[in-house]
Amino acid sequence: MENNDNGALIFLLVVVIGVCIWLYIKLKNERKEREKVGRENRKLIADNALLEAEHLKFQLQPHTLNNILANLKSIANKLNKGMDSLSETLDYILYKGQSHLVSVEDEMNFIKKYLALNDLFISEIDSIKYDGSQVNTNSKHFISPCVPHLITAYFIENAFKHGDVNHPEFLKIQIKLSDTVFEMAVVNRIKQKATPKNGGLGLSNMKMRLDLLLTGKYEIKTTCNEQEYYSTLIIRF
Repeated sequence: MENNDNGALIFLLVVVIGVCIWLYIKLKNERKEREKVGRENRKLIADNALLEAEHLKFQLQPHTLNNILANLKSIANKLNKGMDSLSETLDYILYKGQSHLVSVEDEMNFIKKYLALNDLFISEIDSIKYDGSQVNTNSKHFISPCVPHLITAYFIENAFKHGDVNHPEFLKIQIKLSDTVFEMAVVNRIKQKATPKNGGLGLSNMKMRLDLLLTGKYEIKTTCNEQEYYSTLIIRF
């Protein structure tokens, strides 16, 4: 009887140990499975993040390329206009220069082309203001030779040479014409820490030409403050 009891206890002990081993193996396999699923989930999350990043990158690149394309188109348009302005400016300088005097209309057209040419190098939009509203186009001087060829260039070029071209209000040019007077007023912003200078070879040459062509009929006024330089040419007919 005792042997039977011992046998039953041994059998029960073996069953318990077997169940424990089975539970251990099962739990271990389940943990491995969870770890595998976790790794797969983390990989899936990482892959999704990578795909999203690549998608955003793909979206960004065409956007960047569109911006570059727009800039190139703008530059190309400026270059086309610049080439046209340069060609017309050179024509005016070379061929109109054979005449000592030109009409106010000719000189005004030169100013517009010259300013359009310099638009290529101006960083601020609308930093140049040109006003020809007070020109009497019915005046005989508008279409008749009466002002020295390229006389306006001295003033404008001086502004570009010594002025602050990066200022949003860099340059103002006003032209007036009546039956008796032509007037050009130029105001340009001065570069900071720069000392405005009167005179120079260009101004001397300009005065010499005016003395030869319009003796006693012209007046030049220049003045400046800490911010702006003012110059005015007056020709009386």
